[in-house]
Amino acid sequence: MHSQIILELERDMIPVIQAMEQRGLNVNLVRLKDLITETTQKKQAIESKLKVVLGITGTCNFNSSADVSDILSDKLGIKPKRTRTGRLSTERRMLKEINNPVTDEIVLFRELEKFLSALNAIYKATDKVKGKIFCSYLNTCPSGRLYTHNYSFQSIPEAARCVIYPDEGCTFILADYDSFELRLISALAHDKYFKGCWEQGLDLHRKVISDMQNVPYSAVTDKQRRLGKALNFGISYLQEPAGLARNLHISIIEAEKLMRTYKQNIPDIERLKLEVIKKARLSGFTETFHGRKRLLPNINSPKSYDRRKSERQAVNTCIQGSGADIVKFSLLNLHRAGYNIDTMLHDGILLTIPDNEVDQSLKHVREIMEVEIEGMKFPVTCKTGKTWGDCYRK
Repeated sequence: MHSQIILELERDMIPVIQAMEQRGLNVNLVRLKDLITETTQKKQAIESKLKVVLGITGTCNFNSSADVSDILSDKLGIKPKRTRTGRLSTERRMLKEINNPVTDEIVLFRELEKFLSALNAIYKATDKVKGKIFCSYLNTCPSGRLYTHNYSFQSIPEAARCVIYPDEGCTFILADYDSFELRLISALAHDKYFKGCWEQGLDLHRKVISDMQNVPYSAVTDKQRRLGKALNFGISYLQEPAGLARNLHISIIEAEKLMRTYKQNIPDIERLKLEVIKKARLSGFTETFHGRKRLLPNINSPKSYDRRKSERQAVNTCIQGSGADIVKFSLLNLHRAGYNIDTMLHDGILLTIPDNEVDQSLKHVREIMEVEIEGMKFPVTCKTGKTWGDCYRK
């Protein structure tokens, strides 16, 4: 049984979800069709260029693993790698590692193809009479997260969000929690390391690498920072050495060494994870900060795969579920304050604000959304724009 707080939250969220579903998003169909045309032309230009360079006169599908494997072996003299199941691998990561102008163009072709597919999906899903795209919200996730469905707003690529615009005379506000889940795990663990980084105004991912590799903070490169980010987000959710090794293109032995060094800096977080798993084994469930419970029938399974999966679910739900609850409280309070909520995505909420109310709303939205848990404040960054895409510009 969920806590009374969670039961009341889910009951009160019903009209909020209904309002978001009825509202939908405005789609600039002219801009969308132009973007489809532009992307199609770019893709066709790359396809033609590749065929000329490779001397291909017939048909060739650059999305096909078989066709690209033939190009690698026959045209470039490169032996394609195989996956663990024996299939030929021509995924983006592998093609980028080859560091060849041809494979780089194939990667770009595939990216444009994927983007074009997303644009066409938006066009197909848009109500042409109303000029809007609508969705349903699924509220059945065990962790409490809301997901958009039919059409999934979460699947709209960032580069395509320029076709989404607010009502006339209005501006978008995109309110996002900063480093949300990392702050949550730090708060729940009463961690000192992560918290100390934020209190000093430091970039957590750079700080991790600086301490691990004993290099000056200012000397940490962007590439090294990506390593720190992978460690922070991966290990916090019980990622195993094999998974980290795949993400970073290193050996499992190297990944294990990195993890051991990293964990020395975050003993409080490691202790929290062990405590969450121990409690789940005893009770058969895990729960969020506000008392949302998730049953874990396989937490004591004799099968290691099922048991490890449940352990990850225990920790992930404790963190991500707590975040989902906080976002729902924010949605509810913003709705009650009279704001037009367009949608929510993960840790962000998109709002439509009359132009003459933007400045005062920025402050009010932060006051509503920013909370404090276990002495940790959760800051919110607000960005504005005349399209949804504008909200991502620096």
